[in-house]
Amino acid sequence: MTFCYLLFAMSENSPNRLLILLLATLLLVSTSCEKVVNLNLKTSPTQLVIEGNLVDDNRPCQVSLSTSANYTDTNTFAPVTGATVTLADNAGSTETLREATPGQYTGATIKGVPGRSYTLRVETGGNSYVAVSTLPSPVVPFEKLSTQVSTVGNNIQAVVDYTDPVGPGNSYLFRQYRNGRLNNAIFVQNDQFTDGKHITQTLRSFSNSSTDPNGVNKLAAGDSLQVEMQNIDPNVYEYFRTLNQILTVGGAPSTTPANPKSNFSGGALGYFSAHSRRVLRIKVQ
Repeated sequence: MTFCYLLFAMSENSPNRLLILLLATLLLVSTSCEKVVNLNLKTSPTQLVIEGNLVDDNRPCQVSLSTSANYTDTNTFAPVTGATVTLADNAGSTETLREATPGQYTGATIKGVPGRSYTLRVETGGNSYVAVSTLPSPVVPFEKLSTQVSTVGNNIQAVVDYTDPVGPGNSYLFRQYRNGRLNNAIFVQNDQFTDGKHITQTLRSFSNSSTDPNGVNKLAAGDSLQVEMQNIDPNVYEYFRTLNQILTVGGAPSTTPANPKSNFSGGALGYFSAHSRRVLRIKVQ
């Protein structure tokens, strides 16, 4: 490791002070210097991460349990085994999910029904974590999927059409698949300014050479495009909205990273979502 030191002996009133400073600046610029900077990356206690989904597709509830990791850890998240996971609805049904594989829990009897509320409880390590989610009703139809070319960059973008029901509180999540591969971008929308209106919404992906260096998410003619439209409740919308803020590139440098707003009590990370799922597929022209 090379360190650079530059010593000057001059008085405050020296007539050559400006010249000496100029020479010093030129010398520093032309000299290769390295400096060791030790970053004090704080660690945080391990937290439970819960991802729970119950869809109106006649399939049982699926729950994934894992633990969080620090920035300096490898990108692996240990599964949480041996937990007790129960699901109940407001129609009086209750079931205990079985652990199908380490950290993956599956229901059997309770299915997603529009208008019903569901309570997911996770007990592990002597602690309990509870979330409530309501499957929205009525389910909003996914009317049309098309593409358009952006005015800047000539990128092909997916365009979705649907009609928001009259009455506030409707929220939507869209997930985009290119040739069967899920785009990591998150597209969320609510009806705060569009209540009761027909919506034509472009799914603008902010992928670039740094976030998508191989261009795997960039649509091209001939691609198979699939978009999934979910009707989600407001608390789940808030989770994905805040998650999207964290993931979106180009945020303010002063913004302090934080965890997305979970709908679980007890301090767990993640979400539980009871939602509808509607899918449209087209070939990109």
